[in-house]
Amino acid sequence: MLGNRSIGTQFALIFVLSLGVLGAAFYFILDRVYYNQLQSQAETVADNVDAFGNWVAQYGRVWVKDNDQSYLGHLGLMQPQAADAAAAPGAAPGMVPVSFYSKNPALAQREFSEAVEKSASPAKFRMTSDNFMNPVNRPDAFEERALNKVREGKLHEYFEILPGSFRYARTLYHKASCIGCHGDPQTAPADVKLRYGMEHGFNYKEGDVAGVISVRLPTKPFMEVALGVIAPWQIALILASFVISFVFIQFAIVRPIKRLTQATAAVSVGEKANLDVSRLSPRSANELHQLALATDRLRTSLEMVAARLRAQKKPAP
Repeated sequence: MLGNRSIGTQFALIFVLSLGVLGAAFYFILDRVYYNQLQSQAETVADNVDAFGNWVAQYGRVWVKDNDQSYLGHLGLMQPQAADAAAAPGAAPGMVPVSFYSKNPALAQREFSEAVEKSASPAKFRMTSDNFMNPVNRPDAFEERALNKVREGKLHEYFEILPGSFRYARTLYHKASCIGCHGDPQTAPADVKLRYGMEHGFNYKEGDVAGVISVRLPTKPFMEVALGVIAPWQIALILASFVISFVFIQFAIVRPIKRLTQATAAVSVGEKANLDVSRLSPRSANELHQLALATDRLRTSLEMVAARLRAQKKPAP
């Protein structure tokens, strides 16, 4: 049993047990802090994506020059001819044609997400919906769960911790600027209907859940995170605290108790015992000092009693 072991051994076992409890507490605290940090990062990504979409929405569409890779509308204009440019056939003197292509908020955000996907940024995002207009935006398994959760629970956000990644979804609501393309399909812009058809992505009203901004962040193994927080020198300090505590227990408690035990054993068999209490103050707050002083008084009392008994047994002259 633990109580039959030496105080030094008991202290070592209790210290190891306490260290294990502290380690478990540290694990749960660090785990919580780490995932709170990931959630904060995901929220920041979603905020930036939302802000970018709002910026595009305030203009209805944005127009980009000479980029017909992905667009909803085309506009051909003329601009002043550069000094080294040749005029187009039939164009006014000094003018050359230039093409602009329009992108609505959803298309601009999707192209933004594709650019981020190809970048070195660890945070990736995309827009998705259960009533998607573009098949590219079809939700994956997490996004389907997120869409169900936000609709059923009227949630503003939803997240899951999956193997190797932290997934976060921010609910998107249709604004007045969105209804022009996602309301009545009959009144939607012709280029939208031509590009995506009239079956999906329509019949929304302002305030309806449009979908989610889906953010994906990579996660690290716990030991990698822990070693990023605790350096080897910090572990050395923890071990040093154990050594200091163990040395204190040995010199301040264990050794004095051993001396008192030896002295008390000697007194119990009538032998001389030097408790060395002359240097101890009767007012000392140290419990072992008070125990030594009490033991010395007991030794003195026993010697007096023994002397009286011997005197009583001495035969009369």
